[in-house]
Amino acid sequence: MTLADDVVTSYVGLRSVGVQADARGIPRLHLNGDPYPHIGVLDQGYWPGGLYTQPDDAALEADVAAMKDLGFTMIRKHIKIEPLRWYHHCDRLGILVWQDAVNGGERYKPWVITAPVISPHIGISDHRYGAFGRSDAEGRAQFLDELDSTVDLLRNSPSVVTWVPFNEGWGQFDAAETAERVRQRDPDRIIDHASGWHDQDAGDLRSLHVYFQPIRPARWWGRDGRALVVSEYGGYSLRLPGHDCPEKEFGYRRYSSREELTGAYEKLHRREVLPAIARGLSATVYTQLADVEDESNGLLTADRTAVKPDPQMVRALNAQFRELFDAAAGTPATPQERNEP
Repeated sequence: MTLADDVVTSYVGLRSVGVQADARGIPRLHLNGDPYPHIGVLDQGYWPGGLYTQPDDAALEADVAAMKDLGFTMIRKHIKIEPLRWYHHCDRLGILVWQDAVNGGERYKPWVITAPVISPHIGISDHRYGAFGRSDAEGRAQFLDELDSTVDLLRNSPSVVTWVPFNEGWGQFDAAETAERVRQRDPDRIIDHASGWHDQDAGDLRSLHVYFQPIRPARWWGRDGRALVVSEYGGYSLRLPGHDCPEKEFGYRRYSSREELTGAYEKLHRREVLPAIARGLSATVYTQLADVEDESNGLLTADRTAVKPDPQMVRALNAQFRELFDAAAGTPATPQERNEP
């Protein structure tokens, strides 16, 4: 569009996403009609100095490019909405986005949000508003209004393929009804109605967070037509000398060298993640992209100047994930035949 000396350019992205059965009848995530693995990383979007504000546009682009370079096909934007430029870079560079809503509520009950860490299959009805810190009707209405606004704001970003209204029971309520609300507003995207636990048998995904238990998909998962995803796992910590580190060290397992971290990362994927693909695993979200505040479990250092595990090993494992997924789901094997984002 041109008006006098002002010129504005734009673009359009055409793609379809959804959950369909593969050749063996297992529900799989699909992109443009073909099974496609969402190999993702959790991204909370914190930055040294600016907290939730990146230093410049190049920094927005750099995080996306770094994950693409490591072979990831998806980023889960965790409890944050970025400037629209970030989604533009995802569109342009070709990486899928799972978008979390910003969760709210009153003070959470520890037994509701922590008990499922040990046993992810624990699930209680989220109509129990008091248990989930959602007794305030005005607060519930405010959340739904903000969720509608989030969908309206980002619905024109082709890279956004999945909405995640609730995470780990944080202010969760009426998740099944909320999923249908989102579907009515935007029927062309995938919905992960309750990421982590307190599943309400709704949405398109059976979504698990697995930190302290082995990743072992049961054979009966998928019979309800939902795709199986491990939407958080890993979280291995390493404080790398010579780089900005959080004051506190936090990770689900701690390591003292790049070699130890690399070995543990590879062992986790070869023993648990890769074998689960044939049994229905369609997506993974490794925790997390970079060190943030008091969490030292990033793939990148907080200053984004180093990759902590061996990058070649990460790329190789992600490539093998895609190969095994293609074989299990009957996806065309050559890059020319694949529908890439």
